[in-house]
Amino acid sequence: MTPITRRVAVLSLPALALAPAARAQAWPEKPITLVIPFAPGAFTDAVGRFTATGLTQRLGQSVVAENRPGAGGSIAARAVARSAPDGYTLMIGTQGTKASNASLLRNPGYDPENDFTPIHGLAKIVGTLVCRPDAPWRNVAELIADAKRRPGQITYGSAGIGTVQHLLGEMFKISTGADIAHVPYRGGAPALADLLAGSVHLMFEYPNPGIEMIRAGRTRALAVAAPERLPGLPDVPTMAEEGVRNVEAETWFALFGPRDLPPAVTARLERETAEIVASEAFRDFLARQGALPLALRGEEFRRFVIAEVAKWREFANATNFRID
Repeated sequence: MTPITRRVAVLSLPALALAPAARAQAWPEKPITLVIPFAPGAFTDAVGRFTATGLTQRLGQSVVAENRPGAGGSIAARAVARSAPDGYTLMIGTQGTKASNASLLRNPGYDPENDFTPIHGLAKIVGTLVCRPDAPWRNVAELIADAKRRPGQITYGSAGIGTVQHLLGEMFKISTGADIAHVPYRGGAPALADLLAGSVHLMFEYPNPGIEMIRAGRTRALAVAAPERLPGLPDVPTMAEEGVRNVEAETWFALFGPRDLPPAVTARLERETAEIVASEAFRDFLARQGALPLALRGEEFRRFVIAEVAKWREFANATNFRID
């Protein structure tokens, strides 16, 4: 190598070192895909599309919401885990895709703790056990008695295997001894549609559209799976009030990227998402949905995700419950 060649090579090294940083500073230079792991119409879809709109306004690039339902969110999670860590593929992660699947699915196809970059929390909600208004049960006790008389004949729908709706149903079975049969769907909206049509009998529905349907008399609420009654449903008892213990779980929704997302991109997304979550428009949106904000970011959010994985691992070990 000649002296001139060596000099050119040496001068090129700083430029090469600065290239990733320069690319991160230029981000985003093209549209971003925000993967939503459930079908259109459910709460995950609603919060995902609100977030996509907010990020579009703040980043100056289109953030396109893309629904990829199936396998309790695992299909979408696997795809995002394998995507390039360049900031152009993000996802709405949930309690299921980023916590319970790690312990309950025998082979989720990804590592919820290590295959993603946690960015910022968005919202959290709890489920309400609902049935059709013409169902024969007026309370949980009547449902349990009927399920024990007819084991396996009463069905409950969910947004998919491993979702909170599914897990609440299994908690209910374990706690009460009532043999109700699980019917998984590719999202909460089709499960709710079949409940309304009478194809399934029960569902642990999220507040919206659940609250409006309860108020309109299209469904009947039997109990909420929370420590306290919901402000939007003050007349609906908790599971504990109905004599059913250990049937409580909240599901949460947050923004994630694939593993090794550049720190500058992560910091920008975290900052912009924090502005969305703190906005009056987002708080009003959540209030209409019967949900609460999950304003966690940085190390606090990472610790939260790790604790959630540990919680569901403890549940799996205590109950020996697994999902094939």
